Amino acid sequence: MQEEVDAGPSRYVRLIFLIIAGILAVQIHWSILIIVGWYYLLKQLETNGILDKWNASRVLGILLMIRTERGQKVLDFISKPRKAWRIFGEVGLWTCRLVSAIVLLLFTMNFILMLAKPSDVPSATPSELLLIPGITPTIPLFWGLIGLIVALVVHEYGHGILSRAHGMRVRSFGLLIVGLIPIGAFAEPEGSELLRAPRKERQRVFAAGPAVNIYGGFLCFLILALVANTMTPTIAGVHAEGIIVEQPADDAGLQPWEIITHANGTEVSDYSEFTTFLDSHKAGDNITLTVLSLPNEEGNREMREISLTLADHYQYAIEQGTDPAIIDAYGISEGDAFLGVSGLASNGEGAKRLAGPLAHDAPKDPLSVAFGFALQPLQIISSPIVFKGEIMHPNEAELLTTDSFIGPTLTSALLHLLFWIIWMNVLLGFANLIPLLPFDGGHLLKDRLHDYLAFFAKFSPNSHPLKVQKTVNRISGFSSLIILFMFLIMIIWPLLI
Repeated sequence: MQEEVDAGPSRYVRLIFLIIAGILAVQIHWSILIIVGWYYLLKQLETNGILDKWNASRVLGILLMIRTERGQKVLDFISKPRKAWRIFGEVGLWTCRLVSAIVLLLFTMNFILMLAKPSDVPSATPSELLLIPGITPTIPLFWGLIGLIVALVVHEYGHGILSRAHGMRVRSFGLLIVGLIPIGAFAEPEGSELLRAPRKERQRVFAAGPAVNIYGGFLCFLILALVANTMTPTIAGVHAEGIIVEQPADDAGLQPWEIITHANGTEVSDYSEFTTFLDSHKAGDNITLTVLSLPNEEGNREMREISLTLADHYQYAIEQGTDPAIIDAYGISEGDAFLGVSGLASNGEGAKRLAGPLAHDAPKDPLSVAFGFALQPLQIISSPIVFKGEIMHPNEAELLTTDSFIGPTLTSALLHLLFWIIWMNVLLGFANLIPLLPFDGGHLLKDRLHDYLAFFAKFSPNSHPLKVQKTVNRISGFSSLIILFMFLIMIIWPLLI
């Protein structure tokens, strides 16, 4: 009788859950129904004891964790130079502390900016918040899934290697599976040994995952830059991503992404040459541009000449309401020539953007290189967002070719592979360093807080290790709740404005 009483509410709960899942699938993505079906399958396998027979378990509802003891010898071999790995762990720890502080600073600044100017923060759609390859518009299924698997494997094996380097056992390896698709791997340390380990060693283990993501991403970027530097424009010249209405280029009929090859009959091969040409003219000058149209259905471009009278850049900025002090800061003076375009760039700009500070024509002074490397992770993260899931604008890709022995097609595939491995490693490494439990950054902050409080507790006559630990638990738990609350507000707030 008791089973019948329990079955009724359980059946109603499952029915309500299915209805909610159906509504979300309609509103967000059909794949939610597949995930729900996968959840019920795992639940049934778990109830019947089949997962136990497979040495598997269900994690976070929909993740299937399949364990194996294979790979222990390989892990022992890799982690054999323990002193070297401990040095790596120390360097990685300080790297992660620095990155964690930067991530927290950027996160807080974005939160404050959102509250101060909510209208300037675009609201994300539900599918954009999922960050699932093939579902999130900015992450393609094939390349995104490969990048995610590589990043997860690298992350977890980083933890495993540092655990062995400090003499801690790794209980098992395994795969994380969703819907028969492997989405990552894991190395499961012996929990009791990790808890009893000295805090410095434990911090190295926690930092190892994000550290190898960051270093691995950097190594892949060096290879990406080498490959990108083999790409050259198929047509020399410049193009504009946008044409400003009622300005000279618009009046002359220039279209976005059309190629300017000559100015007053002189060939212009890149952005530098074209801007030098414009700087040699003043507002009111008449110029003639030779333009190649966008490809027609057969892939051919038509050549034509357009004539226009250059406008005054200073006057245009004033008309747009720009502060004169800002105009002067940009070095714009009265009478400066203005074509009336936006996003003017060389035809090889797509490859140059990927290479960043390592591009052929990038500034080579130490300050510019350091600044370029600091900004390149943000450039890589933002590219798929700007170009809707692509690593560059499709028109930019059409303007590139290569003399590499593997040919343009394989070179393009290699660029995509490297880019998404970098993208996922940077995202996973940075996200894990948010000082929020149970992320690695949260554990690092917790142990770091204990180090500080234990040091100052030495000067207090009423101090006790248990009291210090209790204070640390409260502070780290409270800070995690604050960060989680800020994150939820950043998601919900733009939807309410």
